[in-house]
Amino acid sequence: MAISQMQELSLLLPKELLDEILSYLQNLQSVEIQDLQAKETWKGAFEKELVWNPDTCFSEHLQALTRRQEKLARMIENLQAFVPKKKMLESLKEAPLETSFVSLEQMGRARDEEAFLAAIQQQFQVLARAQEVKETTQSEVAELEKWASLDVTPVALKQFKHLRAFVGTIPTSGNNQFNIRLQDYPNLEVQEVFTSSTEKGILVLCKAEVAKETQAVLTELGFKLFEYAFEELPKERLVALQATIKEQEVLITSTKIQLASSNEELKQLKCQLDYVLNLTSRQEIKEALASTQNLVALEGWIEQEQIEDLRMGLTQQFGGAVLLQIHEMTAADRQRVPTKLKNNALIEPFELVTEMYSLPKYEDKDPTPVVSLFYFIFFGMMAADIGYGLLLFGGTSWALKALHIKSNLAKNLRFFRILGVGVALWGVIYGSFFGFKLPFAVVDTSTDVITILIMSVVIGFITVMTGLYLSGAKNIRMKDYAEAYNSGFAWMLILVGLALLAAGRLFPSLAIAGLIGQWLAIINAVGIVLVSIISAKSLKGLGPALFNLYNISSYVGDLVSFTRLMALGLAGASIGSAFNLIVSLFPPFARFSIGIVLFIALHSINMFLSFLSGYVHGARLIFVEFFGKFYDGGGKAFKPLKPAGKYVRYKK
Repeated sequence: MAISQMQELSLLLPKELLDEILSYLQNLQSVEIQDLQAKETWKGAFEKELVWNPDTCFSEHLQALTRRQEKLARMIENLQAFVPKKKMLESLKEAPLETSFVSLEQMGRARDEEAFLAAIQQQFQVLARAQEVKETTQSEVAELEKWASLDVTPVALKQFKHLRAFVGTIPTSGNNQFNIRLQDYPNLEVQEVFTSSTEKGILVLCKAEVAKETQAVLTELGFKLFEYAFEELPKERLVALQATIKEQEVLITSTKIQLASSNEELKQLKCQLDYVLNLTSRQEIKEALASTQNLVALEGWIEQEQIEDLRMGLTQQFGGAVLLQIHEMTAADRQRVPTKLKNNALIEPFELVTEMYSLPKYEDKDPTPVVSLFYFIFFGMMAADIGYGLLLFGGTSWALKALHIKSNLAKNLRFFRILGVGVALWGVIYGSFFGFKLPFAVVDTSTDVITILIMSVVIGFITVMTGLYLSGAKNIRMKDYAEAYNSGFAWMLILVGLALLAAGRLFPSLAIAGLIGQWLAIINAVGIVLVSIISAKSLKGLGPALFNLYNISSYVGDLVSFTRLMALGLAGASIGSAFNLIVSLFPPFARFSIGIVLFIALHSINMFLSFLSGYVHGARLIFVEFFGKFYDGGGKAFKPLKPAGKYVRYKK
């Protein structure tokens, strides 16, 4: 059970070296920096203003970095919309952006970020202007196309002295009324230009002396003037507008092609964003430091095995300019220590289960090694099938080897790869291969249901006993011997006694074992009462003792919970067998055509549900029936200062 041994350190350094030191620590990825303002030993110095933040313009610099992040992220998002998207599998196979931390920092500093963004933004502006011109021109064309048959322009009509012209539209619903009113004005000349379902385009000619009266009548009928200020005819202008649209379409296409080929620019943007994110992390850390006019103090946590590497690295990089001091931890200090789990390659993926519940405190033991064994058994038993296990193992192995995935996802894949072995092993025990019964089954899911039930309860019994033992061992480490007995070892002996008693009742040949078990349970039940009274130094301890003994019902419930190992395993096997039966009922031709497709689809569903059940119910058995006996959690994860890694993978 491995929790990495931590050490508290402090660094004292010249203020002018602060940025270099933080960059060095970020590259090292081994130091978690503490907030000095939150430490009791530093609060007085901050309150008396003996020390202060090393950056006098901290907020301004942080806001500036945040704005840079937003600009870069927005530009990446905009550019990605034009770069051809690769299929998911192709994108996962593609090698990630990879460089060293030092190289990224050098490139980030050397790159003219504003000029680089402006160059890309100019392309977007060209595209936006071209699209705007195109849309505006298209709107004008749509309006002008109705007037294509107009043989004279409103501008030309204004040149007549004794004649007035009105060019515009009236609603179609007012046509009859318009025709009636025309009869009162025989000197009007009306020419219909176009007609649609909603309006009619007209040209009205009249003498100058009746122009106002004519305009009033037209206004009354809903006349809308045709706004056209050009001297060229509408049909002539339409030709020019169509040419403009084509020009803008060519410009839009060429700009989009240029943006679509901006893979290199996109990579540079991603690198620059990661660089700025790293700067932001270092800027945020400055808030946790203390400074005088010339010096900066930094305190943090580091693994003991990393101390000498840090000491040597600081000496090589900065000579004697940085003072490194290691603190001796007191018992109170140990409550503040962050937790970093440290396990071998087989157990490390199961840290996911522990972390899902809660990390152990630094002074506690890591339960992951025990969790890994139990969860391996639980998951395998609930999804037991050789075919399912081999597919899970093979699929995750291929993904780990062929795809470029982030470390968190890789840990999940390693987790399920190991579980795939458990599924296959239990498939061998049950003799199940994609729901088909194999001749070498150790336990038959069809006929040996009671045997599987007993196996489930036995596994549950072992799990509960292990939890009780760990509870007792934990309390012994804490020197709480009464609690170690009452909540741990006594119940172990009581449950063993009850198991022997049950065996003696079921099997007459084990009557002696039953008698031993009976007295073992009675003696330890009495022992719980006596120890409780003695530890309380009064009869007040009797109440808690009796309540403790009442918990026998919860232990029975725990053992019953483990019957889900049998239930889910049998359910998956039965469903798989039923699917095979369905496919076998098809005629030969259909069986080897649509039957194969149906076989794959149905077993995919069953496999998914089996894995989901194993994952959820396995975690429940661990959290409730196992962790509930001894594990409190409550640890704080070790979070060293490290590079962002949003897009870039760092070489060592």
